[in-house]
Amino acid sequence: MTRRFLLIMGLGILGVILNHSATFGYQATFDLAWRYRPEVAASCEDLTPPVRCPNYDQVHSATYWGLTLVRRFIAFGVPAFLLVSGYFIAFAAGRKEARIQWPILKARVVGLIIPYVVWSVIIFVGQALFYNRVYPTVWGYISRLLIGGATGSYYYIPLLIQLYLLSPILVPLAKNHWKWLLVGTAVLMLFVETLRYLQLFGIGGTAVNTLITLTPLWFFPRRLFWFALGIVFGFHIGDFKPFFTRHKNKFVYGAVIFYILSLVEFEVLLAQSGLPWIDFYSTYTTNIYAGLFMFALLSADKLKLPMTPQIMDLAAKAFGIYLVHEQVLELVGTLMFRYAPWLLGYQILYQPIMMFFGLGVPLLLMYLVSRSPAKKFYKYSFG
Repeated sequence: MTRRFLLIMGLGILGVILNHSATFGYQATFDLAWRYRPEVAASCEDLTPPVRCPNYDQVHSATYWGLTLVRRFIAFGVPAFLLVSGYFIAFAAGRKEARIQWPILKARVVGLIIPYVVWSVIIFVGQALFYNRVYPTVWGYISRLLIGGATGSYYYIPLLIQLYLLSPILVPLAKNHWKWLLVGTAVLMLFVETLRYLQLFGIGGTAVNTLITLTPLWFFPRRLFWFALGIVFGFHIGDFKPFFTRHKNKFVYGAVIFYILSLVEFEVLLAQSGLPWIDFYSTYTTNIYAGLFMFALLSADKLKLPMTPQIMDLAAKAFGIYLVHEQVLELVGTLMFRYAPWLLGYQILYQPIMMFFGLGVPLLLMYLVSRSPAKKFYKYSFG
C-alpha cells in the first residue's frame, strides 16, 4: 500500500505541473491575446499598458475546452500531496505510540523551511532583476515569506508547515477518534468552500468577505481534511482495505461522474455569475472528484500504470520539482511571449513545451547538483 501512496504522490506532482501549465495557457489565451492577435491589439490601443486588456472571446472555444478538461482532471494534485504527507506522519509517529516526537517534527519542518527560503530569495532577486518587481520594505519580503508569497504555488509550503505543527494534536485523534476527526475537518472544509460561493454571488456582504480574508489558501482550515485523512489511513489502512475492495468499481464510476459534474458546475457558476471569466477552481464537485480519484487508485488490484517506476521516482523528487517548476514555467512563457508570440495562440504546441521544461528543468537541475561538488548542499536546495 505504501507503493500505492508513492504512486499517488508522483501523479500529484505531474498534476500540479499540468495545472500550472494550463493556468499559463489561460493567461496566454485571455490576458495576452493582444500580443499575437492584431484585432485584439487594435482594440487595446487606447489602454496603457496593453497587458491590462484581457479578451474573453475564446471562452468555450476548442482551446478553452482543452485547457479546462486538463485542469479539472488533475484537481487531485494538492490533495494528493497532503494525503500522502499525512500518511507518512502516521508512520513517523509510530502506530502503537501514536505520538509524534519533537526531533522528528523539527527535522521535517526545517527540511521544508531551508529550501523554501533559499528559493524564495532566488525568486525575489530574479523578480527584481528581470521583471522589476520590488517591494519597498524589508517587512514586505518577510511578510511574503510567511505566507508563501514569492510565487503563486508557494502557499503550499507554509500550509504544510502548519499541518506538521498541528500533527501532535491530529495524530492521537486520528488514532483514537478518527471518525470525529474526519467529520469535523470535512465540515470545516465545506464551510470555507461555501464562503467562496457566497462571495461569488454577492451574498453575506462584509461578514463573508472578512471570513474569506481570514481563510486564505496558505491557512490550514481549507485543506486540513486531506492531511487528516492521510493520517487516518496511516493508522487504519488495514481496516480500510475491505472497504476499498468492496467499493472499488463505485470509486471509478464515481470519479468519472464527478469529473463531468465538476465541468458542469463550473460552467453553471460562470453563467450565473454574469462575469466573462472567473478563476473559481476549488468547488464542491472538484473536491469530491479528487477524493474519489485517489480512492480509486488505492482500491485497484495490482495497479500498473505506464511508467509506474518513473512516476514513483518523481514522488521522491516531488518537493524539489515543486520548488522550481513554476519559475521555469514563467521564464519559458515569458521567452515565448517576447520572441515567439504566435505560439501563445496554439496551445496544442504551447502546453507540451511548458510541460517539457516545467518537469525537465527541475529534474536536470537536481541531477546536476547531486553529481557536482555542490551535492552536499542538495538537501538545502531541494529537500
